[in-house]
Amino acid sequence: MDLATSLVLAVALLGPMLLRRGYVLRGDMVFVPAQPWKGAWLGLDGRVPRFVPGDAFLSSAGMVLPGDLVQKLVLLVALAVGGVGAGRLTAPSSAPSRVAGIALFLWNPWVYERLAIGQWGVVVGYLLLPWTVLAAERRRDGHAGAWSALALLLGVSAVFSPASGLVALATAVAVVAVGGGRRAVGATVGLGLLMNLTWIVPSLVHAGALAAPDGQFAGFAPRAESGLGVVASLLSFGGIWKASIVPPERTSAVIVLLSCLLTLAAVAGLRAAVRTHRSRVLGLAAVGGAALLLTLVTAVPGVVAGLDAAAARVPALGILRDSQRYLGPAVLALVPCLAAATDRLHARARQGVGALHVVAGLLVVAPVLCLPTLAFGMHGDLHPVAYPREWFTVRDQVPGGRMVVLPWRGGYRGFDWNDRRASLDPAPRFFPGDVLIDDRLYLGSRTLDSEDPLLLDVRRALLSTDPVGALHRLGVRTVLVEKGTTFDLPDLSSATVLHDGPELTLVDLGKVTAAVPRSGSGSDRTVILLADLLVLLVAAAAGVRVVRRTR
Repeated sequence: MDLATSLVLAVALLGPMLLRRGYVLRGDMVFVPAQPWKGAWLGLDGRVPRFVPGDAFLSSAGMVLPGDLVQKLVLLVALAVGGVGAGRLTAPSSAPSRVAGIALFLWNPWVYERLAIGQWGVVVGYLLLPWTVLAAERRRDGHAGAWSALALLLGVSAVFSPASGLVALATAVAVVAVGGGRRAVGATVGLGLLMNLTWIVPSLVHAGALAAPDGQFAGFAPRAESGLGVVASLLSFGGIWKASIVPPERTSAVIVLLSCLLTLAAVAGLRAAVRTHRSRVLGLAAVGGAALLLTLVTAVPGVVAGLDAAAARVPALGILRDSQRYLGPAVLALVPCLAAATDRLHARARQGVGALHVVAGLLVVAPVLCLPTLAFGMHGDLHPVAYPREWFTVRDQVPGGRMVVLPWRGGYRGFDWNDRRASLDPAPRFFPGDVLIDDRLYLGSRTLDSEDPLLLDVRRALLSTDPVGALHRLGVRTVLVEKGTTFDLPDLSSATVLHDGPELTLVDLGKVTAAVPRSGSGSDRTVILLADLLVLLVAAAAGVRVVRRTR
């Protein structure tokens, strides 16, 4: 029953993505046919480890399956696995109550908005949380070999984004802390930090080269979606900072109010849920409450200003920006509570209040009724497209070395062949070598500057009187111009044109004779690789143990 419900909701959610081949390119969601291997995927290049080691996973998976099949398979499997895990958390509730919990977990504004902004890795990490809870409970209760499953889940969560790794660790610690001793909590913290070393170590090694952009918290603060304000949006699991991707029904105060009532109905089931699984529910309530508090706090202007000031001195605090992405545990905390509330309504209906059967039924379907836009891939918006043949032609002509992609106006593009949907430029993942794009973020009238010193040098070179010579001195071999924009381009007439087509122009600045260092020192790379090796060995040992125990 749980698997069937999860698959139905997953297929309804992904919709057109599953119907034909191609790539869904939206926001940060970028998949390419065969992502070449680069040291950057492990954080070896000195840049901010934004998606480390997620890109290493995609590059490895692309050696087995085409990128579009990897995209479809990862999202479909994650949604199905997440739904089944949510069903496990509702046991021993009745079938309708389990469906209510699964529907709430898979079909909510938070999932919609994170997919709409393209943060699929954050969503996948969220979908692993029910299983992380179950593994943490076994670890807390002292089951033999329980550490292995927990280590794998913490490690896999960290693969898909640093935020997912932190959320999984916090969730596991909260579950273990309720009913577990200090030693168990300490061991869980240590295990979680170990499995997150793949992105923690590159962040620490390259911390000296980072500079936090001004206004990063203010630009990503939660926003009100309707006239009810930001608190109501967050209590109903919306409130993302980017207004352009908010589902249209969420701008209605009535819909947001109904969603808040669903949240209150789930909270009303807290007492009944505690009677069934006290430690689990209390642990989830703790981490869910902390997630909600973090998100609410960063909506307060004075706090936002303080965080911006603190991040200027401690750039690592930037990981807390866009705090709404950490709201997932608050949804998870209500899953067993909503199931318990639904069960309680059915029980009272059997005692003579028949109308409560209708109310219980409404709780089951309420998540879908309050968010119909999520159906069929956001009403068809998750439809796949094909990369133009020209992209493959240019890829075969790239002579290697460092490449700069123009126009130098942020890292997001709206290609005609992608229906003008804004998506992160796929060039760094599509083409080999060190591919540089402008990573400035434009948030309305606000611009968040680059965190990478080399990109600042590229910007200065492009504005110089001799951009070709200045870029060449930075070790740039080729420049790729993506057409279809109205932004001014530098004069590249002195360079050799290798390709000039309707979509792309590739120019060669000449062979680079002097190597220009891009990555960190050899000792830095050694430290990162040793950390990756340690995590890989622990994950392999845990995997072997899990397989042996399941036989």
